Amino acid sequence: MILDRIGVFLLTLTTTFSVQAQSFDVLPLSNLSAFQAADKNWQIVGAVSADLQKDYSLKTEKGSGILVNLPGDKSKSNLVTVMEHGDIDLELEFMMARHSNSGIYLQGRYELQLLDSWGVQQPRFSDCGGIYERWDEAQPEGQKGYEGYAPRINACKAPGLWNKLEISFQAPRFDQYGNKTANARLMLVKLNGAIIHENLELTGPTRGGGNTEAALGPILIQGDHGPVAFRNIRYQIFDQPPVTLSQIRYEYYLTEKDDMVLSGLSPLKTGSTDKLTHEVVSANEKLSLRFTGNITIPKSGTYQWMFYTFGWGKLRIGDTWVFPRGPWDRKTTVALEAGTYPFELVYTKTGNWFLNGLGLFVAGPGIRYQALHTESSLPPGIQAADPILLEKTASPYLLRSFVDFQTTGDSISHRISHAINVGNPEGLHFSYNLENGALFQVWKGPFLDATPMWNDRGDGSSRAMGVVIPLWDEPLLAVLSGQQATWSATYAASDGFRSKGYALNDVGYPIFQYQTLGLLVKDELSPVDGGKALSRKIGVQGTTTPAMYLRIAKGTDIRQVDAQTYAIDQAYYLKVPSKPNFKVELRSVLGVQELLIPMHQISQIEYEMIW
Repeated sequence: MILDRIGVFLLTLTTTFSVQAQSFDVLPLSNLSAFQAADKNWQIVGAVSADLQKDYSLKTEKGSGILVNLPGDKSKSNLVTVMEHGDIDLELEFMMARHSNSGIYLQGRYELQLLDSWGVQQPRFSDCGGIYERWDEAQPEGQKGYEGYAPRINACKAPGLWNKLEISFQAPRFDQYGNKTANARLMLVKLNGAIIHENLELTGPTRGGGNTEAALGPILIQGDHGPVAFRNIRYQIFDQPPVTLSQIRYEYYLTEKDDMVLSGLSPLKTGSTDKLTHEVVSANEKLSLRFTGNITIPKSGTYQWMFYTFGWGKLRIGDTWVFPRGPWDRKTTVALEAGTYPFELVYTKTGNWFLNGLGLFVAGPGIRYQALHTESSLPPGIQAADPILLEKTASPYLLRSFVDFQTTGDSISHRISHAINVGNPEGLHFSYNLENGALFQVWKGPFLDATPMWNDRGDGSSRAMGVVIPLWDEPLLAVLSGQQATWSATYAASDGFRSKGYALNDVGYPIFQYQTLGLLVKDELSPVDGGKALSRKIGVQGTTTPAMYLRIAKGTDIRQVDAQTYAIDQAYYLKVPSKPNFKVELRSVLGVQELLIPMHQISQIEYEMIW
């Protein structure tokens, strides 16, 4: 049981730090009041789409909620927020027109490039997600630009699809005389869920960001290069002093029990410490440490706490037991008024067959997550296992594993026990469920994180890396009793599903085979167009009926953008042949839209996924 808890801790500790205690402030997009005076190239609209075949083209519909830049010869200005920021977490979604160019300037000085970089195999600093270079006119030609940073991977989606950008930025620091004491820093940047920058120091403004730096500045969006759209812009500004501990005293007790009752016992050792740490003593069993002192809460509001005790622990602030007696890793939120409170923390363990570990993290209004313990109190070897990554494959690569899958709208994940992951050298990959014939996720970038599968004893699971598009873990085929009949989430026993395994085509990609509904189904998936798209060929043998359908897409907003192409929630495209031997039907049932193909007298279909 305790070993299992350690395993969970190892796998989850680094990911929980991204959760913030406070909700984000939303930049309103019902009008342009959140921005300084803007030219006519900036507009508020209700919907936007791009043409995959046409450069610099964005089509808009009336409404609100989307900020769009449509530059022209007479109007192509930048857009600047009224809000100014120092340390900030910024999230937004953006859409590029084909071959278009823009950029986000943090504090109006440090540019993160926005560009249609779809399909670029080796991204540079000037590609989407790159940190644009700095500039020195005094240098010779060819040497003026310096310190540009390319993204780790190209995580940019195709034109007309929404990209999600997440930025954690730390502003430069200045002393009381205005002298810079620390450079600005990008603590973390994610594009479409993929980490593209981490702990990156910015020595000064990028080209176009001026020559001066300050503690505060606005967000600037570049508007003079090409059409771009934005939505769901939200942010947290971290402008409060940290939570602090003071006058910390500790008492070390020899305990035989983990009930954490210390009354009547005499401490073996006492002393003071600057931060929380189990290292005030060297004991590794029959250990009970009691810390007391003061904790200062800088601002009234809700605070989120994460408490790590390898063994048992409890924490009291003032009269509130933030964490009553309990084991291992826990988190909670507590509303606190600003002020200084007495605190008491007790850590107990009565065995030496696992390591000591004590940690306390807090986040609050205007305060990023911070540790109130010494770094070595949760040793690096304990905080995370050395990653085991399958980043690139020289040829098609198939790996069976468990996959914990969570699609859009699911509150929790479920484990797929018969998953097979297929990777390819171009960096386009997919996962398939052999138990029901579902293509349940596709992605671009690195292949798999096999750490949870292969580290130590492992748990058998792997994780997709890069830009992941979750689909659905549901049957491909169904017999519908009517046009409003819901699609079944599983095959019934009477459907006779039976996997027949897979064969490899000439290149090495699998052709999956199974029986269901009296049919033999062959399902062949392989990347095409240099990894820009995933081709799917489905063949059936047997007798079909007019009530039998094949579902190729499911979403909440499915739109046909041209004769061959459908946009699925503007997260990916489906492209059918120009002269298909089948027809595609769009239907809506209980708020869900689906693309169906009637299977009557059809033996084979083919289409492509693009993102």
